[in-house]
Amino acid sequence: MLPVIILLSFCLISTSQSQQLFGCDFEESCEHFLFDSYWIVENVSSHADHTYGNLSGHYITYTNSSVLQPFITTLRTRDWINTSSNLTAWFSNWFYSGPGGVYYQLELAQGDDLQARIPVGTIGFNPDDPQWRCTSIEMPYVNRFVPFILFTNITSSLDLDDISVYLSYSSKPIPPIKTMFDCDFDKTFCPELVSLSNYSYSWSMVQAEQAQNYTIQAPDVDYSIGDKTGHYMWLNNSDSLQSGGAGYLSTRHFHFTMSDGIYCLSFQYYRFGVTFETSKLTVLALDEDNQKSVDQIWPIDPMNYIYINQRWSWAYAPLPIGNYSLLFRMDSEYQVNSSFAIDSISVSSCEYSQEYFSAISNIEFACDFDSSMYSTCGIQNDYTDLRPQSVLNFTIQSPNNINDRELGPRQTTGWSGEDFYYWSRSPHTSSILTSGQFKTPLIETNRDMCIRFAYFVNSTNVQSNENNTKIAVSVRGCEIENIWSIELDNSLGWQLVVKSFTPNACREAVYFRITQRRPTRIAVAFDDITIAQCGTLNVLTTIEPPITTPSSKTSPNSIDLIVLITSLLAALQYALSFI
Repeated sequence: MLPVIILLSFCLISTSQSQQLFGCDFEESCEHFLFDSYWIVENVSSHADHTYGNLSGHYITYTNSSVLQPFITTLRTRDWINTSSNLTAWFSNWFYSGPGGVYYQLELAQGDDLQARIPVGTIGFNPDDPQWRCTSIEMPYVNRFVPFILFTNITSSLDLDDISVYLSYSSKPIPPIKTMFDCDFDKTFCPELVSLSNYSYSWSMVQAEQAQNYTIQAPDVDYSIGDKTGHYMWLNNSDSLQSGGAGYLSTRHFHFTMSDGIYCLSFQYYRFGVTFETSKLTVLALDEDNQKSVDQIWPIDPMNYIYINQRWSWAYAPLPIGNYSLLFRMDSEYQVNSSFAIDSISVSSCEYSQEYFSAISNIEFACDFDSSMYSTCGIQNDYTDLRPQSVLNFTIQSPNNINDRELGPRQTTGWSGEDFYYWSRSPHTSSILTSGQFKTPLIETNRDMCIRFAYFVNSTNVQSNENNTKIAVSVRGCEIENIWSIELDNSLGWQLVVKSFTPNACREAVYFRITQRRPTRIAVAFDDITIAQCGTLNVLTTIEPPITTPSSKTSPNSIDLIVLITSLLAALQYALSFI
């Protein structure tokens, strides 16, 4: 529902037709409403209040007289509003203002974090003569919410009195709620919920009593039933938590269109453990058909998000239009005893504005530079930490159209099509252009992730073993982590690199950088870049650890026999390509 401008209206609903939920006349302590610091109840009145109509009554006054108005000043109910099946909620209050203008917005907040907001309308008026005036606004039908009044522009004195929220019959038909997915793990077990493999952590369903036998920190009751016999989904990693570990719980595929209207995700989470600061839960929308790209659903505003600990908490968020599944991701930054349980997951119709799926990162990434529609796969030239005047850009080329065929590469990697990402210096290139860098799109990284890529280097006018050119691969997001580098003059054809990431759970990009000590004629190419869980890559060599964490080297005994056979065949194919 889009916000609409509502002019000053009259209180049309009489008290005999309504059921008051909360009210405040400021003659006693106002227990049901919360105001920010810009409001104060006046003890000495400058005019009659609305409740009594005389100077002995009280009202609340907006106190900021500064020319620089605050961006927003708010009031809200202290408690949740729960509506019935045939009644909607109304907000009513009395204003005393003028001359000047007053504008405010009404929003309905859902979820215990109050981040999901339905904009109801904007109210504005510009009275010339100060007097008490009333507004009454019908809110959209929502089962459970907190109303927020956001004053966005106040250019006159402003007093409020007799604020109330009440239930009354709706002026329009109440839309039926359509449920597309519902799982409480007791009445419905939801076998379509799957914990993704090849990650450090696995989600599983457990009875509350059994979870307590394993760790006293786990929820002692589930949410839907409310006792120890109930079940919930949990990620029990109290004895196996690892730095940078992650685990995904996946739903079935959803198909949301404009004609369907908007649906919202609702679920309960419980964060448990001894230390909480470094584990987090997010919900992502995964588009399998678009490079496994993801859009973040919840938390809606993840910046410095504060999770509620040691109790069931309500999470709520609107879902975008598109085709995707939902992923519940839990990750941990350090080795601390902290994890999550979830319960009562549902996807139902709601009253939010329509938005479309918008990819912000990927859970995996692959690019061979051969796509006619999206050849770079989102890879971009980058100037981070480099002098822009020293940077040569990468371009997409093939063995048949490069300018300097003498340097090569003269053939492709043999694993994909003709094209590759190319960087070169000719005899005519300016001597100050000695570096280049590109970055991948953002990736949802974790400790079990690997990168595989092919590279080619050939240069002239260098001394024996001069190693004039350096290639470095790093991961940047939460921190800068170097995962691979080499100094060389000639790679002797295409070479393949497979490296594991540093143990970090974050949203990061991978950076490929080339630098030369002195400017020489050179050709550098990259191809077949793949970033995925180490267990899903058909590795062609033993996975090497990142240079910052030598202790994480993977044992060759852990590699499947079929993968070893594939490795030998692949190595043979590479060797034959240079003969």
